Amino acid sequence: MQYIHTAFRGTPFHRNTTAACSTPSWFAWGEYVVPDVYSNVNAELFAIRNNVSMNEMSPLPKFDVVGPDAERLIDLVITRDVRRLPVGHVWYTPFCDDSGMLVADGLVFRLAEEHFRLTTDYLLAWLTRWGEGLRVEIREVTHDFGILALQGPKSTAVMADVTGEMWSDLAFSRIRYTKIAGVDLYVARQGFTGERGYELHVRREDGYAVWEAIHTAGLPHGIRPAGEYAIDIARVEAGLIVVSADYTPAGTDQRGAHSLVDPTFQVSPFEIGLGRLVDFKKNEYVGMRALQEMATTKAVRRLVGIELDWQKIAAGYAQQGLAPTISPRVRWDTMPIRSSGATVGRLSSATWSPTTNRMIGFGLLNVAATGSPLEVEWCGESNEMIGAVPAIVVEIPFVAHRRSRPDSKR
Repeated sequence: MQYIHTAFRGTPFHRNTTAACSTPSWFAWGEYVVPDVYSNVNAELFAIRNNVSMNEMSPLPKFDVVGPDAERLIDLVITRDVRRLPVGHVWYTPFCDDSGMLVADGLVFRLAEEHFRLTTDYLLAWLTRWGEGLRVEIREVTHDFGILALQGPKSTAVMADVTGEMWSDLAFSRIRYTKIAGVDLYVARQGFTGERGYELHVRREDGYAVWEAIHTAGLPHGIRPAGEYAIDIARVEAGLIVVSADYTPAGTDQRGAHSLVDPTFQVSPFEIGLGRLVDFKKNEYVGMRALQEMATTKAVRRLVGIELDWQKIAAGYAQQGLAPTISPRVRWDTMPIRSSGATVGRLSSATWSPTTNRMIGFGLLNVAATGSPLEVEWCGESNEMIGAVPAIVVEIPFVAHRRSRPDSKR
């Protein structure tokens, strides 16, 4: 289903982000608009990697599944055994259709024995379909809660200062309830940048006060709001995929991304690097039989890291009389990848990485070994053909993850 957005909302932090944003660059996400760049994208990425950033994640679709059969429904639609997910923990998981193709990927929060919250792409129709006949209530709560992510090595210190509590002992993918500015909320040790960080789920009416309290507490630590531009770069550097950019969702729900997608790039978890999250020892679930069959053969394609020769990209522009464009703006379109003249896959999420000083991206390829030489048919932002650019297969992530490591000073 192609979703047409007809209105835009302000998030629970809109009053704060509007005051903090000094550029005209805003990003449409679902029914919302959020800052794309607050002041300077390089400074915002630097804060993520070296200090601490405040990231607005509120437009991410959220769904509550509540009731006596809540566990049964969640177990039916994910590839992991939810009976092993304790209250107060968070899991990352694929959601697949009957053919084993990814409908979405996302997080499952277990807030109580019979209460789960999902943060993922739009899945309301999907959940409703599989919940028929079960004793569950499925509610979209996207508009009721904001998500404010603190990301970076100094995020723990900011959380300690704003709450008066110690946070260095909160393990990755764990949940803790706390109070900020007199407001009750819960915090998950999570993030989408590869850095140590926390995601705060805040009721809409409390958004302004929570943002202001955290910003004030973070000033001595060099806190800076970071827009979607910087977050997108950070997630590519960390090797983290995005639905619609890196794969085409197989479901029928509306899509959150404002981008065209190619149905030929529907993928299985094994192709996109999520095979480790497919459990065949649990109860039967949607797509399980198809996934079992896939597991007996090697995936035709797999997700790899790609490094491109940026100087050849610049030379290609120059040969056509165009100004070179080597930009950290993540490309959500795709480009063919060739080996010995034959098309072997496509490039997605290409970006100049300020952290590594390399041109990087993801390749969905017929199996290719690390170090394999390739060529990318590079095109400009206006779809003008620039030419073949040398590239090689490299390991991902491009930047080492620190998000699940014990807290340490750097």
